Amino acid sequence: MKKFFIINCLFLGLASTATSQIHLDVKVGMSPASNPVTSPILVNRDKPKEEFQMSMNHVKPQFYGGLALNVQLANAFFLEGGISYTKRSSDYLIRHTYGRDGKPELESMHESEDMILLPLNIGVSLGSFDITSGLKVMKTISKTTELSHIKGFNTNDSSLKMGWQMGIRYGIHRTMVGIEYQGSLTRVGQGMSVNGHSLEVMNVPGNFAFTIQQRF
Repeated sequence: MKKFFIINCLFLGLASTATSQIHLDVKVGMSPASNPVTSPILVNRDKPKEEFQMSMNHVKPQFYGGLALNVQLANAFFLEGGISYTKRSSDYLIRHTYGRDGKPELESMHESEDMILLPLNIGVSLGSFDITSGLKVMKTISKTTELSHIKGFNTNDSSLKMGWQMGIRYGIHRTMVGIEYQGSLTRVGQGMSVNGHSLEVMNVPGNFAFTIQQRF
């Protein structure tokens, strides 16, 4: 991840010296809300009174904003790197096997992350269309989770994660409208545990994002 970060920084630095081939874009985007379908995991099986099932329940709409640098290569190919900010908010569904009255009890727990995204793409221009694909580093700058209220909760989750994206956009004068699929390379809950039981669920975050890019 550090190597990718260094490569991205070098790319942006070298690009700044090639002003005749570089374009600066302002980029914004939005991902709609989603309700992931995941199989729940069972936690605290050795402690029946504290046993519960957990699954990802809902991801709220996500907004993006940042800058992109585009460097033209030979023919129709180009490199594109940048930096953007986003906030991801999601809810977990907790089903306690034995609630306060001894019956199953449902509880929703909220989590939010403020993140800096550093994508690096290679793309090709086909007429008015651009097709892009690449990797990105996702840096969590702050995180709050109500899962920390669970007795025995522990986390060693890394603030740096790797992801990827691919998309297509259409240019109208100096404005580009597009759609991207953005994915992570780590599962939800990775690095978190309760009493030594991993909270990693069978879900790798991914979402479609609708984007608008203004070139200067």
